Amino acid sequence: MVENEDFPIKTDTACQLKWSHSTIFLTKSTTSSCHRVVQHPIQDNFDFHNNPEKIIAREKMLKGEWPGLGCEHCKVIEDAGGFSDRMMHLNFPGLGPPPELQSDPFATNVTPRWVEVYFSNLCQMSCVYCSSELSSSWFNENLKFGKNLMSGRPVTSTSKNNTHAINAKENAKKFFQWLDSNIHHLYNLIVLGGEPFTQPQTDELLDFLQTKKCPNLTLTLFSNLSIDYERMIKRFQKIEKLIQNKNIKQVHIVGSLDNWGKQAEYARFGLKLDLFEKNFEYLLNNTSCTLGINSAWTSLTTNTYPDLIEKINKWNGIRRVYHSLMQVDNPSFLHPKVFGPWILDQGMYRAHESFETHNDPELTNYKEYFAGIIKSIEKTTENKVLQHSMHAYLTELDRRRNTDYTKLYPELYEKIHE
Repeated sequence: MVENEDFPIKTDTACQLKWSHSTIFLTKSTTSSCHRVVQHPIQDNFDFHNNPEKIIAREKMLKGEWPGLGCEHCKVIEDAGGFSDRMMHLNFPGLGPPPELQSDPFATNVTPRWVEVYFSNLCQMSCVYCSSELSSSWFNENLKFGKNLMSGRPVTSTSKNNTHAINAKENAKKFFQWLDSNIHHLYNLIVLGGEPFTQPQTDELLDFLQTKKCPNLTLTLFSNLSIDYERMIKRFQKIEKLIQNKNIKQVHIVGSLDNWGKQAEYARFGLKLDLFEKNFEYLLNNTSCTLGINSAWTSLTTNTYPDLIEKINKWNGIRRVYHSLMQVDNPSFLHPKVFGPWILDQGMYRAHESFETHNDPELTNYKEYFAGIIKSIEKTTENKVLQHSMHAYLTELDRRRNTDYTKLYPELYEKIHE
């Protein structure tokens, strides 16, 4: 890999992710070019990176057009004067253009450099914004209470067959076949969940990588890190050997955590915050893995998000811990914008102001990106209908889980009912 390879397509809408990155959901047999856009079915030949929808989007970007189907997420931020995902990934560390662009800068049928894979929905947590597609805990909860979260009556027709687990098992075989032929092209292989460290496919992947020599490859694992401490240490030691034996270039561990305190354990139901901190600090002090924290921003994570930023600042005093933030827009009533600019005063302005960059380019980029998100929220107006939908949803979750959101988030409850 040539460091800092230049992405050769320079139109106003060009997105390197559309050419170089693919996310694949083995649970649903779908794929997308990033988390902001619509997912489409994986083709029968398992060429998930060059399905018709992605090729059409690339063709439109070559003409300077926005493809739609979710790409307006970046358009809205850019129109507001912010720094979007698209802009950030035009020159992102470790991401490079497909090899085909070296000879044809207008190629639209290309080979990915980054692949994100969701192996299965096996997970011990049921985050408020998640679903049975990505969490077996959500599936089991729906089986017990019914899928309809807008009423107090369970729905008895909920399927007892976890089709997401069945799909994942079948598609995993196809993915490992694809990987065996294409891994030498990859710069980054990213594993998400469910929870990777509860899934047998992750162990299969680690064993698979022991048979390869991929000097340009980074293995990235997103984890809720609420796994038994001794069990995690054994996994981390296995991962370290991949680096020591030069099977891969490096390992990046991203802890999934949105905020801090009891509010964090509510938003990510099943989270054991003390265990997360213990596991993360082991990684920080005892491994060579690069580290990050990824946060999902909802109205529920706003008030103690500054407390998480304080922790990240502290960890950065030991060594670099990078950070990323996504806005939850499904279900739509959890998106912070339903409260309009008011939500920013509940913690986001303070979090942005206190975030320390240490003159690190990537942390500086994140802070600029964070400012762009704030600008986009400043231009919104509150939506009372969606606020009340959120209240109904959380009230039903509280009935299921014996929790009470009104005690942890009194400011949200008062705002909804003012």
